[in-house]
Amino acid sequence: MDIGVPSVRNLFRIKRERRWLWIAIGLTSIPLHLLYNSAVYTSLAANDILVTIVANNHFEHRAYSNMTEELVRYFSALPPTREMRYGYPDIQLFRGVLDGYDASTNTYEDLTLSECTKLCNTDFLSNRRNLFLITKRGSATFLNKTLLNIINVRSEGISPSSWMFMSHSGGITGVYRATSPGCSSNELMSNVTSGLPWLVKLGTREDVEITGCTSERTTEKCKVQFSLGIMIVVICCNLVKACCMVMAVVRSREPTLVTLGDAVDSFLEIPDTTTMGICFADRRFIEREWRRGWRTGPRQWKQKGVQRWWTSVSKTRWITCNFFCSITIIVAGMLLSWGMENDGNYWSTDIKSMWAKGLGKVNSVSLVAIAPKNITQAILLANLPQTILSFLYLTYNSLFTCMLSGHEWSLFSHHHRTLRVTSPRPGQRFTYWLQIPYTYAIPLMTLSGLLHWLTSQSIFLARVEISDPLGKETTTTVNTVGYSCIAIIFVLPLGILALLTAAGMGYKPFAAETTTVSSCSAAISAACHAWGENSEDIRGKKVRWGDVGPVPNLGVRHLTFSSEEGVRKPVFGEVYAGVGREGVDLS
Repeated sequence: MDIGVPSVRNLFRIKRERRWLWIAIGLTSIPLHLLYNSAVYTSLAANDILVTIVANNHFEHRAYSNMTEELVRYFSALPPTREMRYGYPDIQLFRGVLDGYDASTNTYEDLTLSECTKLCNTDFLSNRRNLFLITKRGSATFLNKTLLNIINVRSEGISPSSWMFMSHSGGITGVYRATSPGCSSNELMSNVTSGLPWLVKLGTREDVEITGCTSERTTEKCKVQFSLGIMIVVICCNLVKACCMVMAVVRSREPTLVTLGDAVDSFLEIPDTTTMGICFADRRFIEREWRRGWRTGPRQWKQKGVQRWWTSVSKTRWITCNFFCSITIIVAGMLLSWGMENDGNYWSTDIKSMWAKGLGKVNSVSLVAIAPKNITQAILLANLPQTILSFLYLTYNSLFTCMLSGHEWSLFSHHHRTLRVTSPRPGQRFTYWLQIPYTYAIPLMTLSGLLHWLTSQSIFLARVEISDPLGKETTTTVNTVGYSCIAIIFVLPLGILALLTAAGMGYKPFAAETTTVSSCSAAISAACHAWGENSEDIRGKKVRWGDVGPVPNLGVRHLTFSSEEGVRKPVFGEVYAGVGREGVDLS
């Protein structure tokens, strides 16, 4: 069995009741990682916009020469599904919007061209609705027409602000829903701010210069929502966990081996007869020879110098952790490349521009290609990386647990130490940490929290409720998953640094020459066959593991724990073998 580290192998060697409790706690953790972060979520509000291009005398008294004609033509040109949405009854409503314009009211606001382009360059506009672009020329140059073009900009399209520089077809009217790359709206905004003219192409293919802008203000309707179904699942999972923990405490009365000190204390009190005679055993010897039942005699100590921390971690654990972490980093890098390529079609992807977009901010471009059918699917997809990250952290944490356990074991070979146990007796010390000291535990928890937060800002739920441009209630709800390239850029180096840190820690030397028992209970047991002292006295004192001297009449030396001062480090080339409690050679 493994002592003091997470181990699936232990499941097959514990009582059935404990095994089912462990499985129940583990399985109920998966829904929490997939759902808990999105039990409460925000919902953005956005408005579809009708951009109306008008002559400079459009709002003058009795200037609506072609209003009714063009409104009928506009609504007639819409597809049937949209006609039902903005049908003929809405003509009067929209006309009322136009008729209600009054520069002296608080409903409309005159904007400078710079302010107008900045406003139009905003994704999911929630505090504005209808926009009027006023041309430089009057209706006399347009055959006495004041209403020149109507553009319906739908918020769920890709980069809705692209209408500012794209041509429109369909006569005098057009329904714009950007679905393909175009020029940069940031470039247009910069040009207008610097004083260059803003030209817009009408449906007649004629370019007109915009000199004024008027926008209708609306009240923002962002929401904080929660999912009752998800909350029920989360509560049920936590309830199962709580019941399992209570059962584990109430029904499990036998002592447990939680720390390395617990194992040493237990094996000194009740030696395991199956491991007598192999005091030199390490984890590799147990796996290759002892477990197969091979008999062995006294052996020379062939270890010269101290070993490195990485030797206390099994090859399987190293490969598992590094393989899955590397695969995850590679996949994340590929997704980042795809995301930057997609974003690059619409705006600049330099660090400054991506930082300006913000971490975890929803926009119309940075959305995954997969279209979830409902919000539950979107939540599961958005939180899947959190579940993967939690699994990776468990494997990563186990590396440090094994290495620090090996380091603690080597300290017993370096000097006398008290045993660190969960239930101390006089002469022993209480463990305020399990296997990872706070010096390492706090940075690891900080790393985990930072990675989880950055991951939540890299891939996240994007829910937008869209209202029509005539002031009606929500007509469309977008449930999808968004991504942030700048957040992924922060995650990748942090993940790579974490792997390199683990590898660097693995090259630290142990405190002294010792057997590499790792978390192997058999190897720990083999090192705990005391000789020449009462085990009860040893357990209550500071102990040291090492060469306790020759066994009388046997010609070999013995390695074990002792509280005496004469304990020394194992000697290279010296022959060692184990003994029983009465000093009988068991080799």
